[in-house]
Amino acid sequence: MKNGKLLAVIGLITAITFWGLSFLSIKVTVVVLPPMTLGLLRFIVASIFLSVAVKIKEPQTKLNKKDIPLVFSAGFWGVTIYFYFQNNGIKLMPASTASLVIATIPIFALIGESIFFKTKLTRTKMISVLVSFTGVFFIVGSDFHTLTSSQMGKGYLLMFGSVFCWVIYLLVTKPLFGKYSHLGIVYYQTLFGTLCFIPFVWFEKTQWAAVNGMVILNVIYLGLFCSAVAYYIYAYGMERLGVSASALYLNLMPMITVIASVIILHEQVFANQIWGGLLVILSVCLANLEGYKSKINKETEAVEGYLPCYDKAHSNQ
Repeated sequence: MKNGKLLAVIGLITAITFWGLSFLSIKVTVVVLPPMTLGLLRFIVASIFLSVAVKIKEPQTKLNKKDIPLVFSAGFWGVTIYFYFQNNGIKLMPASTASLVIATIPIFALIGESIFFKTKLTRTKMISVLVSFTGVFFIVGSDFHTLTSSQMGKGYLLMFGSVFCWVIYLLVTKPLFGKYSHLGIVYYQTLFGTLCFIPFVWFEKTQWAAVNGMVILNVIYLGLFCSAVAYYIYAYGMERLGVSASALYLNLMPMITVIASVIILHEQVFANQIWGGLLVILSVCLANLEGYKSKINKETEAVEGYLPCYDKAHSNQ
């Protein structure tokens, strides 16, 4: 393996590891900081880093006035509202389960693209959708009454809310791929998303006396490494390995979260969740492998495989 590709693989694995561990970091930090306050602080840190990165790497990058509404909308849905749902959802459920739900984003993105951009769903992609929904059934469980009657059920609803927000983000972002670099897109969307957190923060009460060094370190980790550095090195990997090939590495994220949650947070993972997670991962592999083999154009691939940036997730993330 050439040095460039080796660095790209290392970068992708590093980025996915950051995102996988971010669920644990949110789970711990949201106990002290309210969800939207955490989001604001996290993305202030990310905005500072990205501003420096853009100034050094792409000083010529300028946002066209015509694209401001589109970028603002992407920042609102993909940063502010996405993390409203995710931070609140993780507060109510295990971090491991939350990551398994977020893993369904690429499949819902396929569905969204077929509806709004009339992209044809091939037989393989339709199978991947069915496999993914089967996985979701196993993850959530057969008792759908819990979705409206328990804290865990509310957590599921919030996490799926973040999934749908990220799909909206992907669809809104699609027209920008040919105009700006990945760094430029993330930078401007992060700025707008950060600003949109401010009105929500006014309705939260933060016990600042409870904020300690560990909380501060987690905020820095989330902002610097998960919302800035990880996106940058993931974009580096995509440039050298391609979007579809890079998207396959995203399947490692829920595995990392589940393993780390069991070891660090001592969370309990049930057999049905493991089988459901494996089915979701398999469905994403099927969808992305077909795109890789048929050499789908980069713009379409980006919508199918561009995740979580914000712990793609970017959901994410």
